[in-house]
Amino acid sequence: MLSSISAASKLQIGIRIRPIIVVVIVATLQGLWFGLSLSSLEANGAVREYQKNLAGHYEIGIGTVPYSPSPGIVHFAAYVEDRDSKLRYSNAEVLLTGVGPVTDGKSRADIEPTSMNNAVLDPTSYEVNVPLNQEGVWTITIEVSAEKGSAESVFEIEVQETDPVVPTLTLLTLIGFLIILGMSARAWVKEYRKRRS
Repeated sequence: MLSSISAASKLQIGIRIRPIIVVVIVATLQGLWFGLSLSSLEANGAVREYQKNLAGHYEIGIGTVPYSPSPGIVHFAAYVEDRDSKLRYSNAEVLLTGVGPVTDGKSRADIEPTSMNNAVLDPTSYEVNVPLNQEGVWTITIEVSAEKGSAESVFEIEVQETDPVVPTLTLLTLIGFLIILGMSARAWVKEYRKRRS
């Protein structure tokens, strides 16, 4: 009789702990998936800082995600603001063009004129994803056409390879933390089972 009660309590403990382990594993995998999929970011809410220039009747601002771009797809977000009223336009035509850096014998890369579309969540913001595949300083030109006429502004965006040490150390720290957490949970479960029997 006593052994059947002990077996039943062990079964209940196992039933209670398994969902917790599954939730921790699923949350960890989702976190890793989200962390590794940031290159497909589609919103400008993450633009931390805009470069701003005055051009004609407008103030034109441009920002990138990531803030310090590395070679690959770069998300550009721009805005067009009236210099006098400080109101941002939601109906401007915004074109982005660019010229890449001249590097060791490689030809200079060009960005064909690309229309920037209104952002879904903020129609006064214009967005586009553009491949910047070479390291160096890119010259980005924003051409604007709105109710007070046309204007153009030139910005410089530095593209540089990221240092792989920081993300690698972060991943190793996370894995180490999860291993310690798992071993602690396992030791706790063993101790809990010893007390119950």
